[in-house]
Amino acid sequence: MKEKVWDLFVRFFHWSLVVSFTAAYLTAEYGYDEIHEFLGYFITLLIVARIVWGFIGSKYARFSNFIFAVPEYVSNFKAIMTNKHDKHYTGHNPLGGLMVFALIGGLFILVSSGLILLGWSEYTGPVWALGIPVSESFGEVIEFIHYELPEIMLILIGAHILGVFVAMKQHGENLVRSMFTGFKEN
Repeated sequence: MKEKVWDLFVRFFHWSLVVSFTAAYLTAEYGYDEIHEFLGYFITLLIVARIVWGFIGSKYARFSNFIFAVPEYVSNFKAIMTNKHDKHYTGHNPLGGLMVFALIGGLFILVSSGLILLGWSEYTGPVWALGIPVSESFGEVIEFIHYELPEIMLILIGAHILGVFVAMKQHGENLVRSMFTGFKEN
């Protein structure tokens, strides 16, 4: 039986983030600073919109739908490791929910550090326009975070993709297709 799980906003957010993060990473690597900055603003808008949608959106988009008690996380981890699943999750499973928080949290820190870095080193952007002072030492910490965090994000993204493929294999669900169509087989 098919069930509508991922609403249009969640699907738009997901695939827009995939494309824009990839492009932002590559433009930073190859020195296309203006495009990188534009993509950073776009990702900022996506992240802020997703945080809002996490509170007011559809059932499976709400953060409250994938917050679980600690024993549920442990049980979900054991089930994945042994491929013995006693429980089916229509939306995110507990570890998938944790991954959403890790990815959104990491991206929030990444775009925040980018905005601060623009103000501190380039004298542009909202931090500079609002006259928010950034000390030299804080600016250096922010610069380190902004240049190193993308590598950690790549590890998280790799773990996310691995988790999707493990779940697809263990449950026989095409999760990639469901992120395009919005429907999941139950």
